[in-house]
Amino acid sequence: MTERYTLKLDRYSSHQQIAAWLKSHEHELAPDRPCIVYDIGCARGFLGQLLPSESFVLYGMDFDQEAVDAARSYYDLVQQVDIELPPFPKFPQLPDVLILADVLEHTRYPEICLRNLVETYLPSGGRVIVSVPNIANVFIRWSLLWGRFEYTERGILDRTHFRFFTRNSILKLFQSVGLNVVQIASTPIPLPLVSLIFEEGQLLSFLHQINALAARMFPAFFGYQIILYGDYPAKS
Repeated sequence: MTERYTLKLDRYSSHQQIAAWLKSHEHELAPDRPCIVYDIGCARGFLGQLLPSESFVLYGMDFDQEAVDAARSYYDLVQQVDIELPPFPKFPQLPDVLILADVLEHTRYPEICLRNLVETYLPSGGRVIVSVPNIANVFIRWSLLWGRFEYTERGILDRTHFRFFTRNSILKLFQSVGLNVVQIASTPIPLPLVSLIFEEGQLLSFLHQINALAARMFPAFFGYQIILYGDYPAKS
């Protein structure tokens, strides 16, 4: 299998934003011990490469066996799983945080999938982080205006995506499974992946900063990905 997805080093990317949030909330989530994170759809262990091992216990699962083998270098335990086919595997500890970063768009029934995961792994409640591509991004809107809707190898129109989401539709799905939205964030169009000239310290890095500001101010229009941070209440 070719390496379709890579670790995003841009500080505005979903990987970096989620890792930064975890590091800033680790003591709140688990005051007296390492924070336990389940990374659902962990790919080749990208999130694990950004989190200090002394502060987090990381358990991962992914459908692709090659990705699972690669992720084992960064996680405490990784299992090969089809998350659309429960029952799910057991791990040594229940999570403080359940993460589905760029996963639900690859599922046929995302609401059922998310509901099954939170009900299985968060019986006592916990935090959930979900990120999905924004099909209402200005680039897609412009393409549709000219009659273009062409799948690509990766990105919003990745040919492996079964489902597409807007900011409002992912919010509704999030809430439909009993999750309370605590924070909403977005990522900008990843200009550094288009050209290195947009990377920090490079000639046109200021344009990427403006790009990120636009995504933060108008996420439904300029956001490339939507990131939701939420709580799953404990069942009485």
